Amino acid sequence: MNQKGLKLLGLLLLLIYSSFAAFAQTLEWSNTQKLRGNSIFTTIIGEDESGIYVLRHRNKLLSKFVVLEKYRHNLGLEASNSFLLKNTRILYSDINENGILLIKQIFDNKLNNYRIIASILNSNLETAQPDLLITTTIHPHSLDELSFFIKPSPDHKHYLLLNYVFTDSKQNSNRYTIIDQKINKIDEGEFSFDLASNIEKIEDVIFDKHLKFTLLLSTKKDKKGISNTAIYDQKKTTLLSDSNYRFEKAILFYNPITDLKGLAGFYTSDIENGFEGSFSVIWNNISSDTLKINRLPFSQSILKELVGETKSQTRFLPSTYLPIKLVSRSDGGFLMISENTFNQKEQDIMVVNGVASPQGKNVFTFENILVQNFDSLGKLSWENWVIKNQNTVNDGGMLSSVFVSVIETAIYLFFNDPIASGGDIVYASFLTNGQRDTRVAAKGDEMNAFIIPAEGKQISSDKIIVPVLKDRKFALLKITFKQ
Repeated sequence: MNQKGLKLLGLLLLLIYSSFAAFAQTLEWSNTQKLRGNSIFTTIIGEDESGIYVLRHRNKLLSKFVVLEKYRHNLGLEASNSFLLKNTRILYSDINENGILLIKQIFDNKLNNYRIIASILNSNLETAQPDLLITTTIHPHSLDELSFFIKPSPDHKHYLLLNYVFTDSKQNSNRYTIIDQKINKIDEGEFSFDLASNIEKIEDVIFDKHLKFTLLLSTKKDKKGISNTAIYDQKKTTLLSDSNYRFEKAILFYNPITDLKGLAGFYTSDIENGFEGSFSVIWNNISSDTLKINRLPFSQSILKELVGETKSQTRFLPSTYLPIKLVSRSDGGFLMISENTFNQKEQDIMVVNGVASPQGKNVFTFENILVQNFDSLGKLSWENWVIKNQNTVNDGGMLSSVFVSVIETAIYLFFNDPIASGGDIVYASFLTNGQRDTRVAAKGDEMNAFIIPAEGKQISSDKIIVPVLKDRKFALLKITFKQ
């Protein structure tokens, strides 16, 4: 073989190895524990040099009975502490250089207010820094509960606490507080929106490396039932408007490398027919930049794959599609992962002792995934998809959807397939050029395990932890990617 042939062979082997390496990973399982009624939900806090930390709780609000657990790196359970919370819920938890940060909300019945407090625990689950009061907020009489956003800075050295109240009197009272990882208060203040902008709700928040926040807002519906999208950045409210199109289901993203911010979602001229394509807006300084709304119609090929030949002729994607994650690229571009999801309420008639009784059920459906890769100008680099069909009844959809993991060489989507027949844990991988590969991570007939996608967490650049139901018991699954 001549030198040119050797070079071609070497290049081919390198491509094969790179493709294989991007999809290689190892799986580790913890021992199973019995599912108890007081700990059916899981929050993965994170990992440090001492171990992995997990909160298990009875409800999604992290109130009443909560268990804090520490696992060794090999997933052996090392320590466990139980907490009985009264008029208290855990709003947020994180791992930083000082230990385990817990931020809690306490309701004072006598004063009719909320106290937001924070504490730090060490690696032995002991108090390293006792509760400190961060802020106090009066409870709104017209609302059942105060709404909070808590966001870490990109390096997890600072935290933004943002609460908002929209009252029936059309006034809004909003407050923010910024603390560092030692719970020192760095900044605080109030902010409000121009009442003429008719803002009704804060949909999303990002917190940048300059310790500034940006809000995604929605307006109140007009006489035609239309709600518009707006951005609040640097004390300025900017409304996204177009006389011909509506912008729907947008989510924010921030790239700390390029310092660019943006949002993306879907657009349509006829919401009853669905969505016509994707849109995005990218900016560096919203006060000086001219915001350009980039619109990209869905391609005929992707519509054929997701809705079939006949329906693709309409050029609309069902309005049940929802962006579930935006991933920033180092060059300023981004990926948007969207999923078709909906639930239906059905009713059966059960006859018990000759008496007919209606029995209601909620059917949760999670279908196809659309992956779109955009450059820094909002132009499409490539698109791909995953075909799946998940259906569950009366479980809130907790075993459905996907867990998205991002590593340097690929994006992974983990999901249960198919749930109804006790199927496999599957992953679809996408390389940076859009190449897709779908494989089985764990066979259902061997492991009898289902992941809980919504409770998974990426704990480092090459590791994820996902809670699982294994043999009808609780367990943790750690996946380490080999690059």
